[in-house]
Amino acid sequence: MRNKTLGARLRSLLVRYGLLLVLMSFLLLPAAWMALSSFRSNNDLFGAIPNFSLTGFTLDNYRWAMLPDGLAMGQLLQNTFATNAMSAVLTTAFCAIAGYGLARYRGGLAKAIIFFLILAQMIQGPMIMVPWYNIAASLNLVNTREVLVLIYQTLTIPAAIWLMAGFYRAIPQELEEAAAVDGAGRIRTFFSVILPLSLPGLSAIALYSFILGWNDYQYALILTSSKYSKTLQIGIAQQMESIGATNWGGILAAGTIAVIPAVIIFSLVQKTLIQGLTAGSVKG
Repeated sequence: MRNKTLGARLRSLLVRYGLLLVLMSFLLLPAAWMALSSFRSNNDLFGAIPNFSLTGFTLDNYRWAMLPDGLAMGQLLQNTFATNAMSAVLTTAFCAIAGYGLARYRGGLAKAIIFFLILAQMIQGPMIMVPWYNIAASLNLVNTREVLVLIYQTLTIPAAIWLMAGFYRAIPQELEEAAAVDGAGRIRTFFSVILPLSLPGLSAIALYSFILGWNDYQYALILTSSKYSKTLQIGIAQQMESIGATNWGGILAAGTIAVIPAVIIFSLVQKTLIQGLTAGSVKG
């Protein structure tokens, strides 16, 4: 009987991990092909069947991506990182306080706020691009990093507040009551007791905000074009749309470089991120 149970568990694990392997292969093979192809010359890139070998190995594509006479990714990376780091900081700071207020206040106003937060997530994208451009133009913010930071707040804050409210509800209120008994006020309790416990949730919010801005194309396309404001996505897209021979090897190298910061950041906060997402979903 024990052998049958062990065999059933092994089969279940094989099926589970087999399906996971198929799914991960489907997701990661294009990225692996991009990374490997970034080390090939343009003449070796094109073929009827994707080639995962390193024939014709070269670093010229990465030199083109980084040097000023090529894509000049240094400035693009600086613009993108500065914009999204500021966006992540502002989103995290705002939602740390707003989420707590929404979690502890249970009146009808809280339900209305949740409704409008969900509605705000639905009204995004092309339908509000023209109003956003007109507002930015009237404030002289077109071709600045600041306008992207402001827009990214409208994209991240609604979902982030909702997530943080769920995370705060999972923190026992008895901790606040105990702090009150010891003489701590509401503000001191929040910063000394609640905020340290909410670090996993805040990490999830910061990463969510950073990655969303890092992958943005549509808002950056209509609002930035100058050297000191346009982001990595726009710089790569402009090279793909330029007239003349396209340096596909260089573009693949640029795409590989663009993925690396997000992968590194996610790897560093992966454990904290999972804790924040799961804890925030316990109580909604």
